[in-house]
Amino acid sequence: MKFLTPVLATLLLLVAIPVLAQSQEQAARSTKPQTPDSSTPAQPSPEKKKPKKVWTNDELGKSGGGVSVVGEPAAPSADTKQKPDTTTAKDEARQRQINDYKEQLAKLQAQIDAADKRIDQLKNFHGENSSPSGGINMNQGYNMVPISDQIQQLEDKKKQIRAKMDDLENEAHKNGITSDELR
Repeated sequence: MKFLTPVLATLLLLVAIPVLAQSQEQAARSTKPQTPDSSTPAQPSPEKKKPKKVWTNDELGKSGGGVSVVGEPAAPSADTKQKPDTTTAKDEARQRQINDYKEQLAKLQAQIDAADKRIDQLKNFHGENSSPSGGINMNQGYNMVPISDQIQQLEDKKKQIRAKMDDLENEAHKNGITSDELR
């Protein structure tokens, strides 16, 4: 309790000082003479001052070039919104989406092409070793899986990739993209 009293007194003093200073400034302003004295130069009275003109953005365009504007142009107001900006943004987003689908389909098609190439290699494989060494070629990888099984694995892989491509095309159709746009 003894500690609480000095804290409250300090708090009251911190609030009271700015209020007193403010009231003294107001009193000093109100006691200043309104008429000019001989020690200060004559200033025009507030009634004789020309009011300042405040220009708005709308008035600047109508001024006929008598006003110089410095800085960046203001953003278009809400009533002058341009519909082409929103449609071009939608068109750009749609085009990006189409390009993403095309890119994914191209990657899957490249995998199918690689599988087809490998299948052709396996089908044209001849077990002949015509090298003069007559042994194992150290720079070539060997697979112990029979060729027919390797071909079947590649065919299964191609089916899975084609299924992914079909799913991707169906997803694109759900998003309103036609097959012609994906080609």
